[in-house]
Amino acid sequence: MMTIELFVAEVTGRTRELAEALLFELITEESAPDEVIAGTRALTHVVVHQPAVWVTGGAVAPRYLVRVTVPGSWHTKQFGAYVIPRVTEIIARFEDDPERLTEQPHCVVQIVGLKEHSLGTLGRVTTSTDITRLITGNYRGGEEPGLDPVCGMTVDLATATLTLEHEGTTYAFCAPACRKVFAEDHGLPV
Repeated sequence: MMTIELFVAEVTGRTRELAEALLFELITEESAPDEVIAGTRALTHVVVHQPAVWVTGGAVAPRYLVRVTVPGSWHTKQFGAYVIPRVTEIIARFEDDPERLTEQPHCVVQIVGLKEHSLGTLGRVTTSTDITRLITGNYRGGEEPGLDPVCGMTVDLATATLTLEHEGTTYAFCAPACRKVFAEDHGLPV
């Protein structure tokens, strides 16, 4: 479950197109099954705001402020290294001078990680494991070597840092939440 808030200095006719590009181009991964991508997009929200007042002490006010809110377990160096440049690239395509977003601080991206048990849906607290189950619910069953059995992402077993043994087979996982879902589904300790 991810929320992308886009604060823009000026709403234009292309703002909806920009919001849709953030949703569909940010939520993509070649090795992920279509069902998992669809599940992730269904739980991702892009909200556009045009503040009535926007003041900054900088010489030039940013044209964009992007706040990406995710479960804390997603908030890793790798996530930031992917999301920040990708968001900037997508927004730059909607600019007359796309280079200025990498030459001047006109696009500020913040990643906010929510503590476990501080997110809710379905009328209850929703954990990162619950979110993983919601995202991957239409995929389950793929226990092929080299694929995360929960989400279907390609994982190199030789270099994987997240693994579990079950019935003599070693499984590799792309994220701690996938590992936890698999452990819970199979009654394994984590």
